[in-house]
Amino acid sequence: MQHNGFDASLPSHPCMDDRVHDKIARIHLPVALKCNIHCLYCERKYSSPKTLTPGPGTAARIISPREALRKTGAFLEEWGAESIVGIAGPGDPLANQETFETLRLIRNRYPAVRLCLCTNGLNLPKSLSTLRQLDVQHLTVTINGVKPEIVSRIQSRVRKGRHCLGGKDGAELLIRNQLEGLERAASLGMFVKVNTVVVPEINGQHVEEIACTVADLGACVYNPMPLIPRGSFKHMTRPSHAFMKELRKRCGSILPVFSKCKQCRADAAGIPGKELHSCKMVVTA
Repeated sequence: MQHNGFDASLPSHPCMDDRVHDKIARIHLPVALKCNIHCLYCERKYSSPKTLTPGPGTAARIISPREALRKTGAFLEEWGAESIVGIAGPGDPLANQETFETLRLIRNRYPAVRLCLCTNGLNLPKSLSTLRQLDVQHLTVTINGVKPEIVSRIQSRVRKGRHCLGGKDGAELLIRNQLEGLERAASLGMFVKVNTVVVPEINGQHVEEIACTVADLGACVYNPMPLIPRGSFKHMTRPSHAFMKELRKRCGSILPVFSKCKQCRADAAGIPGKELHSCKMVVTA
Protein backbone atom coordinates (compact mmCIF):
# COMPACT_ATOMS: atom_id res chain seq x y z
CA MET A 1 0.00 0.00 0.00
CA GLN A 2 1.46 3.34 -1.02
CA HIS A 3 0.53 6.73 0.36
CA ASN A 4 1.19 9.90 -1.60
CA GLY A 5 0.90 13.24 0.19
CA PHE A 6 -0.84 14.13 3.43
CA ASP A 7 -4.26 12.65 4.12
CA ALA A 8 -6.86 15.42 4.23
CA SER A 9 -9.28 13.08 6.02
CA LEU A 10 -7.27 13.05 9.26
CA PRO A 11 -9.45 14.04 12.22
CA SER A 12 -9.08 17.28 14.15
CA HIS A 13 -7.20 15.44 16.89
CA PRO A 14 -3.98 16.76 18.49
CA CYS A 15 -2.45 13.28 18.75
CA MET A 16 -3.30 12.20 15.21
CA ASP A 17 -2.89 15.24 12.97
CA ASP A 18 0.28 17.37 13.03
CA ARG A 19 -1.71 20.34 11.72
CA VAL A 20 -3.85 20.70 14.85
CA HIS A 21 -1.37 19.40 17.41
CA ASP A 22 -0.93 22.82 19.02
CA LYS A 23 -4.53 23.95 18.53
CA ILE A 24 -6.81 21.29 20.04
CA ALA A 25 -6.72 20.28 23.71
CA ARG A 26 -6.94 16.77 25.09
CA ILE A 27 -7.24 15.19 28.52
CA HIS A 28 -6.04 11.75 29.62
CA LEU A 29 -8.11 10.36 32.48
CA PRO A 30 -5.92 8.04 34.64
CA VAL A 31 -8.56 5.50 35.65
CA ALA A 32 -6.89 2.34 34.30
CA LEU A 33 -4.45 0.92 36.85
CA LYS A 34 -4.03 -2.70 35.74
CA CYS A 35 -2.09 -3.93 32.71
CA ASN A 36 -2.24 -7.28 30.93
CA ILE A 37 1.17 -7.40 29.24
CA HIS A 38 4.77 -6.80 30.32
CA CYS A 39 6.63 -4.29 28.16
CA LEU A 40 10.33 -4.22 28.92
CA TYR A 41 10.51 -0.46 28.35
CA CYS A 42 7.65 0.35 30.72
CA GLU A 43 7.79 1.94 34.16
CA ARG A 44 4.49 2.72 35.84
CA LYS A 45 5.10 5.47 38.36
CA TYR A 46 2.95 7.89 40.31
CA SER A 47 4.32 11.37 40.86
CA SER A 48 3.30 15.00 40.62
CA PRO A 49 3.49 16.60 37.17
CA LYS A 50 5.86 19.11 38.79
CA THR A 51 8.55 16.42 38.71
CA LEU A 52 8.24 16.29 34.90
CA THR A 53 8.36 12.50 34.98
CA PRO A 54 8.15 11.69 31.27
CA GLY A 55 6.27 9.16 29.30
CA PRO A 56 3.23 6.91 29.25
CA GLY A 57 2.55 4.91 32.39
CA THR A 58 3.09 7.86 34.73
CA ALA A 59 0.40 9.77 36.60
CA ALA A 60 0.06 11.68 39.84
CA ARG A 61 -2.56 9.18 41.02
CA ILE A 62 -5.39 6.93 39.89
CA ILE A 63 -8.82 8.55 39.88
CA SER A 64 -12.31 7.03 40.09
CA PRO A 65 -14.80 7.07 37.21
CA ARG A 66 -16.89 9.63 39.11
CA GLU A 67 -13.90 11.91 39.58
CA ALA A 68 -13.05 11.42 35.90
CA LEU A 69 -16.56 12.63 35.01
CA ARG A 70 -16.09 15.76 37.12
CA LYS A 71 -12.70 16.44 35.56
CA THR A 72 -14.17 16.00 32.10
CA GLY A 73 -16.85 18.59 32.79
CA ALA A 74 -14.33 21.15 34.01
CA PHE A 75 -12.02 20.38 31.10
CA LEU A 76 -14.71 20.80 28.45
CA GLU A 77 -15.86 24.03 30.02
CA GLU A 78 -12.32 25.40 29.86
CA TRP A 79 -11.18 24.04 26.49
CA GLY A 80 -14.36 23.66 24.46
CA ALA A 81 -16.45 20.98 22.84
CA GLU A 82 -13.90 20.20 20.12
CA SER A 83 -11.47 18.90 22.72
CA ILE A 84 -10.61 15.22 23.02
CA VAL A 85 -11.39 13.15 26.12
CA GLY A 86 -9.29 10.00 26.31
CA ILE A 87 -8.06 7.18 28.49
CA ALA A 88 -4.44 6.13 28.06
CA GLY A 89 -3.53 4.28 31.21
CA PRO A 90 -1.39 4.21 33.21
CA GLY A 91 -2.11 0.51 32.66
CA ASP A 92 -4.01 -0.81 29.67
CA PRO A 93 -7.50 0.71 29.48
CA LEU A 94 -9.10 -2.45 28.13
CA ALA A 95 -7.83 -4.47 31.10
CA ASN A 96 -9.85 -2.29 33.52
CA GLN A 97 -13.61 -2.21 34.03
CA GLU A 98 -13.19 1.33 35.33
CA THR A 99 -12.47 2.37 31.75
CA PHE A 100 -15.88 1.28 30.50
CA GLU A 101 -17.65 2.76 33.53
CA THR A 102 -15.88 6.06 32.91
CA LEU A 103 -16.75 6.11 29.22
CA ARG A 104 -20.41 5.34 29.96
CA LEU A 105 -20.66 8.13 32.53
CA ILE A 106 -19.08 10.63 30.15
CA ARG A 107 -21.11 9.59 27.12
CA ASN A 108 -24.35 9.80 29.10
CA ARG A 109 -23.54 13.25 30.48
CA TYR A 110 -21.92 14.66 27.31
CA PRO A 111 -23.52 12.95 24.29
CA ALA A 112 -21.47 14.88 21.71
CA VAL A 113 -18.06 14.54 23.34
CA ARG A 114 -15.20 13.15 21.23
CA LEU A 115 -13.85 10.04 22.98
CA CYS A 116 -10.46 8.44 22.45
CA LEU A 117 -8.75 5.36 23.84
CA CYS A 118 -5.20 3.99 23.71
CA THR A 119 -4.51 0.27 24.11
CA ASN A 120 -1.94 -2.46 23.58
CA GLY A 121 -4.65 -4.35 21.70
CA LEU A 122 -4.60 -7.63 23.60
CA ASN A 123 -8.24 -7.26 24.69
CA LEU A 124 -9.35 -5.26 21.67
CA PRO A 125 -11.33 -7.92 19.77
CA LYS A 126 -13.58 -8.72 22.72
CA SER A 127 -14.01 -5.04 23.65
CA LEU A 128 -14.97 -3.62 20.26
CA SER A 129 -18.71 -4.08 20.54
CA THR A 130 -18.75 -2.13 23.81
CA LEU A 131 -16.50 0.60 22.43
CA ARG A 132 -18.78 0.88 19.42
CA GLN A 133 -21.86 1.19 21.65
CA LEU A 134 -20.11 3.99 23.55
CA ASP A 135 -19.25 5.70 20.25
CA VAL A 136 -15.49 5.83 20.85
CA GLN A 137 -14.42 7.44 17.59
CA HIS A 138 -10.63 7.48 17.96
CA LEU A 139 -8.45 4.51 18.80
CA THR A 140 -4.69 4.15 19.21
CA VAL A 141 -3.10 0.70 19.24
CA THR A 142 0.56 0.20 20.15
CA ILE A 143 2.03 -2.45 17.84
CA ASN A 144 5.76 -2.99 18.23
CA GLY A 145 6.13 -5.75 15.68
CA VAL A 146 4.31 -8.24 13.50
CA LYS A 147 6.80 -11.07 13.98
CA PRO A 148 6.77 -13.05 17.25
CA GLU A 149 10.55 -13.29 17.45
CA ILE A 150 10.74 -9.50 17.52
CA VAL A 151 7.76 -8.78 19.75
CA SER A 152 8.84 -11.30 22.39
CA ARG A 153 12.05 -9.31 22.90
CA ILE A 154 10.08 -6.15 23.64
CA GLN A 155 6.94 -7.49 25.32
CA SER A 156 8.04 -10.55 27.24
CA ARG A 157 4.70 -11.90 28.46
CA VAL A 158 0.95 -11.41 28.19
CA ARG A 159 -1.94 -12.42 30.40
CA LYS A 160 -4.62 -14.77 29.09
CA GLY A 161 -7.28 -15.24 31.71
CA ARG A 162 -5.50 -16.28 34.88
CA HIS A 163 -2.42 -17.49 33.06
CA CYS A 164 0.64 -15.75 31.65
CA LEU A 165 2.11 -16.64 28.28
CA GLY A 166 5.71 -15.77 27.54
CA GLY A 167 8.05 -15.94 24.59
CA LYS A 168 6.73 -16.89 21.18
CA ASP A 169 3.33 -18.08 22.42
CA GLY A 170 2.59 -14.81 24.18
CA ALA A 171 3.83 -12.73 21.26
CA GLU A 172 1.73 -14.69 18.76
CA LEU A 173 -1.41 -14.15 20.83
CA LEU A 174 -0.70 -10.44 21.21
CA ILE A 175 -0.03 -9.90 17.50
CA ARG A 176 -3.08 -11.92 16.46
CA ASN A 177 -5.40 -9.91 18.72
CA GLN A 178 -3.84 -6.59 17.74
CA LEU A 179 -4.23 -7.17 14.02
CA GLU A 180 -7.70 -8.67 14.30
CA GLY A 181 -8.82 -5.82 16.54
CA LEU A 182 -7.33 -3.19 14.26
CA GLU A 183 -9.04 -4.57 11.17
CA ARG A 184 -12.40 -4.88 12.87
CA ALA A 185 -12.17 -1.41 14.44
CA ALA A 186 -11.43 0.11 11.04
CA SER A 187 -14.33 -1.78 9.48
CA LEU A 188 -16.61 -0.30 12.17
CA GLY A 189 -15.62 3.20 11.13
CA MET A 190 -13.26 3.97 13.99
CA PHE A 191 -10.28 6.16 13.17
CA VAL A 192 -7.25 4.05 14.11
CA LYS A 193 -3.73 5.27 14.77
CA VAL A 194 -0.91 2.80 15.35
CA ASN A 195 1.99 3.62 17.66
CA THR A 196 5.30 1.78 17.53
CA VAL A 197 7.98 2.17 20.17
CA VAL A 198 11.20 2.16 18.15
CA VAL A 199 13.99 0.18 19.77
CA PRO A 200 16.71 0.36 17.09
CA GLU A 201 18.56 -2.75 18.26
CA ILE A 202 15.39 -4.86 18.10
CA ASN A 203 12.72 -3.49 15.75
CA GLY A 204 14.47 -0.58 14.06
CA GLN A 205 14.67 -2.42 10.73
CA HIS A 206 11.16 -3.83 11.10
CA VAL A 207 9.16 -0.61 11.36
CA GLU A 208 8.33 -0.27 7.66
CA GLU A 209 6.95 -3.81 7.65
CA ILE A 210 4.73 -2.88 10.57
CA ALA A 211 3.54 0.21 8.67
CA CYS A 212 2.70 -1.83 5.57
CA THR A 213 0.83 -4.45 7.59
CA VAL A 214 -1.32 -2.01 9.56
CA ALA A 215 -2.01 0.14 6.51
CA ASP A 216 -3.41 -2.88 4.68
CA LEU A 217 -5.68 -3.60 7.66
CA GLY A 218 -7.16 -0.11 7.76
CA ALA A 219 -4.94 2.01 10.02
CA CYS A 220 -5.26 5.68 9.09
CA VAL A 221 -2.11 7.17 10.60
CA TYR A 222 1.18 5.85 11.95
CA ASN A 223 3.27 7.11 14.86
CA PRO A 224 6.78 5.64 15.26
CA MET A 225 7.94 6.85 18.68
CA PRO A 226 11.53 6.85 19.98
CA LEU A 227 12.24 4.57 22.92
CA ILE A 228 12.34 6.24 26.33
CA PRO A 229 15.08 4.21 28.06
CA ARG A 230 13.29 2.94 31.16
CA GLY A 231 12.62 -0.32 32.93
CA SER A 232 14.63 -3.26 31.63
CA PHE A 233 15.63 -1.10 28.64
CA LYS A 234 17.09 1.73 30.72
CA HIS A 235 20.57 0.84 29.46
CA MET A 236 19.55 1.27 25.83
CA THR A 237 20.11 4.44 23.83
CA ARG A 238 17.22 6.61 22.71
CA PRO A 239 17.19 6.71 18.89
CA SER A 240 18.60 9.92 17.46
CA HIS A 241 16.60 12.69 15.84
CA ALA A 242 18.22 11.86 12.49
CA PHE A 243 17.30 8.17 12.82
CA MET A 244 13.67 8.96 13.60
CA LYS A 245 13.42 11.58 10.87
CA GLU A 246 14.57 9.12 8.22
CA LEU A 247 12.31 6.40 9.57
CA ARG A 248 9.28 8.67 9.50
CA LYS A 249 10.15 9.72 5.97
CA ARG A 250 10.20 6.12 4.77
CA CYS A 251 6.98 5.24 6.57
CA GLY A 252 5.35 8.35 5.15
CA SER A 253 5.35 6.72 1.72
CA ILE A 254 3.11 4.00 3.15
CA LEU A 255 0.54 5.96 5.20
CA PRO A 256 0.30 9.36 6.92
CA VAL A 257 2.77 9.78 9.78
CA PHE A 258 2.13 11.70 12.97
CA SER A 259 5.46 13.25 13.96
CA LYS A 260 4.72 15.53 16.92
CA CYS A 261 3.98 12.99 19.64
CA LYS A 262 5.13 14.16 23.08
CA GLN A 263 4.82 10.67 24.65
CA CYS A 264 2.67 12.16 27.38
CA ARG A 265 1.76 11.08 30.87
CA ALA A 266 -1.47 9.19 31.54
CA ASP A 267 -2.88 12.28 33.25
CA ALA A 268 -1.84 14.96 30.74
CA ALA A 269 -4.35 17.74 30.04
CA GLY A 270 -4.47 20.80 27.80
CA ILE A 271 -2.70 21.59 24.56
CA PRO A 272 0.06 19.00 24.08
CA GLY A 273 3.40 20.41 25.14
CA LYS A 274 1.82 23.62 26.43
CA GLU A 275 0.44 22.44 29.78
CA LEU A 276 1.33 24.33 32.93
CA HIS A 277 3.55 21.38 33.80
CA SER A 278 4.46 20.21 30.31
CA CYS A 279 4.87 16.50 29.64
CA LYS A 280 7.24 17.29 26.79
CA MET A 281 10.50 15.39 26.82
CA VAL A 282 13.64 17.40 27.40
CA VAL A 283 15.31 15.52 24.55
CA THR A 284 13.08 15.17 21.50
CA ALA A 285 13.40 13.02 18.42
